[in-house]
Amino acid sequence: MALLLALAAVVAVLAALVRAPLGRITPAMAAGAAIALSVITDIGYTGKQGLTLLWMPFEFTALLVLTGRVIRWAPRYAFLPGAAAALTVLALPLRFALRNPESGAKGSLTMILVTLIPVGCAIAVGSYLRAVDERRRQAVLKARREQRLHMARVLHDFVAHELTGMLLEVQAAQTTAYDPEQYRALLGRLEESSLRALEQMDCTLHTLRDAEEGSRQEERHASDGTEEPAQVPTRVYGVADLPDLTARFAESSAIPTEVDVAEDLVGTLRRDMDETAYSMVLEALTNVRRHAAEATSVCVIVERADDTTLRVSVTDDGGHSGTLIGGRKGGGTGLVGLRERFAVLGGALEAGAAGNGWQVTGTLPLAPVVQPPSVPAVKPRRP
Repeated sequence: MALLLALAAVVAVLAALVRAPLGRITPAMAAGAAIALSVITDIGYTGKQGLTLLWMPFEFTALLVLTGRVIRWAPRYAFLPGAAAALTVLALPLRFALRNPESGAKGSLTMILVTLIPVGCAIAVGSYLRAVDERRRQAVLKARREQRLHMARVLHDFVAHELTGMLLEVQAAQTTAYDPEQYRALLGRLEESSLRALEQMDCTLHTLRDAEEGSRQEERHASDGTEEPAQVPTRVYGVADLPDLTARFAESSAIPTEVDVAEDLVGTLRRDMDETAYSMVLEALTNVRRHAAEATSVCVIVERADDTTLRVSVTDDGGHSGTLIGGRKGGGTGLVGLRERFAVLGGALEAGAAGNGWQVTGTLPLAPVVQPPSVPAVKPRRP
């Protein structure tokens, strides 16, 4: 019988130490085994009562830890396993009190009331940590939803841009006689555009798969309390990439394009603002391809409107028809999404006619430029 007391205490302590699956033994299985063995010991132990006091502190402390952990990590209906663990802790002192003639009913009741205090603390701590974990889980799910929406915008911005350029190149080749050298150059541009589109699609799908795998890992980690794996960083395009973007646009569309990016803005913008500015230029150039085939020039400017405002503008001199060459109508949702992104960042986006062409202008708030304090000139003293 003494071995049964020791076994119950040792199993409870070992179960409290289990934080990750050990082979096929999960923390939930270990906790269940400790609780079940403790109840069996309460019912079946008939040995000396003094021995229960020897092992009880270890078993009691371990069961308190398991109570808080079960309440925290139980996947569903946490009150059921949590209640079982709490009742097991409350019943543990009765293993001694009920078999001790000197305790009586009053002594047993007193021990239960005293035990309620640490059990209540374990329940409160477990419930609080469960609420914290739930808030964290919801924040992770929200971040993943936003990441998926971001990936959808990336597909629209980048892949649609490349596909539109390829479509216009093919349509132009069908209506214009090219010599062999021009055809080779055309095929080279189409190959480069298709490779860029495929690369971006692969990157997007890879990121989505990582997010899905992260969701499954989150569910697995919810049962053992291990940390959430780090998110895989994604490639971010910004104003530093605009010269390359406009150069590709000018080459594929045969529309002369100028770009003017203030040097003090390169590498100094916040990640979200940097990416939003790039996305606005990309969407505007895509719309030029779609709706302003007769444009003869495009001008991209990224500058400080003042010390606290970033201004990005794309201007062309072709009238926008609203219809893509070949009869396909444009999607018309790119600028709407961009307006929402600018508004979230505290800025604004405007698009409309400008002379004979079209202009898209976006503004974003910047941190004010802090001028260094002026140092008064010190006149040299005469020796």
